[in-house]
Amino acid sequence: MTPQEAIALIDNLLQSANKKHKLNDIQSLVFLETWEGHSYQEIAERHQYEHDYTKKVGSHLWRNLSQITGEKVSKQNLQAVLRRYHHSNSPIQPASEGDNCIQDWGEAIDVSYFYNRLQELETLETWISSNTTRAIGIFGLGGIGKTSLSVKLAQQIQSQFEFVIWRSLQQTPTLDVILSNILQILTGSEATTNNSISALMEQLRQKRCLLILDNMESILQGGNRSGQYQQGYEDYRQLFARIADESHQSCLILTGREQPGGFAARSGENSPVRSLQLFGVSPPVCQKILADKGLKATLLQCQNLVNYFGGNPLAIKLAATTIKTIFGGDIDAFSVQGNTVFSDLWDLLDRQFDRLSPLQQQIMYWIAINQERATPANLKADLLPKVSGRQLMEALESLAERSLNYTSSTSLMLQPAIAEYVRERLLEK
Repeated sequence: MTPQEAIALIDNLLQSANKKHKLNDIQSLVFLETWEGHSYQEIAERHQYEHDYTKKVGSHLWRNLSQITGEKVSKQNLQAVLRRYHHSNSPIQPASEGDNCIQDWGEAIDVSYFYNRLQELETLETWISSNTTRAIGIFGLGGIGKTSLSVKLAQQIQSQFEFVIWRSLQQTPTLDVILSNILQILTGSEATTNNSISALMEQLRQKRCLLILDNMESILQGGNRSGQYQQGYEDYRQLFARIADESHQSCLILTGREQPGGFAARSGENSPVRSLQLFGVSPPVCQKILADKGLKATLLQCQNLVNYFGGNPLAIKLAATTIKTIFGGDIDAFSVQGNTVFSDLWDLLDRQFDRLSPLQQQIMYWIAINQERATPANLKADLLPKVSGRQLMEALESLAERSLNYTSSTSLMLQPAIAEYVRERLLEK
């Protein structure tokens, strides 16, 4: 749903309740700015209104919409409420807060500061609202925002489910531990005697459940082939296969730096399994990240940072700290002298690089110092010891699945920050 469609929908709702009631200019302004994720303070500063006035306008509008729809409307759930109405094309029914959804957020992070991702949220909500999507994967580089997106999404669509359960795999829990924990919540029993995959599938058929498993890469092997499970965690493959292949009314969301084996083969545009590759944020979002860190930046300065860091939100936040502490808040000085891989970002890239096989690391070194002629043919000719075409293609595919390289119109490429890291690591080696 576009902002313009949402405006039209609100006008229809207000006029259906009172034929003389339409959105006025200030209400439209506050609504559109809220839809884009801006706070009342930001709206007031951008349009030279008093903060209390914009807040009063917004509160009055949400109150009217709540009365009309029968569901409490706020800045936080505005998009979810209107999209549900848009997809169902029928009046929204009242939902009681007491029995609407049982939630267990586990180790979910706080997403009070959530930067944009409106298009991705809308895409994911559309997939889930169709009631035919059984599994979704959100994949991308470390720090790109997968975890935040999964939490924000779950918060916005929780009213569509009887249960929302969010769990991290970062500490590599066995499947038995995960199943036992989830089944206790779904059955309402502290002790379950049957913690099998079949028992979970029965619950997913009977109840509308949203399950989120974060940090998928924690149970996967490093090495030349991505998506392979660590020893002792192979039974997760069966769990994901059954959720993807069997009929039920629930949805599983996975996040990770790489796809688990078998997931890519099942996903597709007309499939009950969908996959979203998460990329970097835009310069305006970078500007907001820097502003929250106390830095004022032009869009051109932000464009330079986005280009260098591939729009990675975590890398931009880390850079902001360096800009403040080392460069006294001077973004241009950082761009000229400081565009290098500082310690926190180095540690982040270390964790991903160390998962690569020796051949994949060698390919990364080669691309970093030969970007002008980085084609598969030149790679195959130059690499020592020699590798077969199959080995090379397998390694390149695995690097792409881990979001570490990409293909331009003429050659293989690395993001500038990653290329800098790889060159520095090669010099150390």
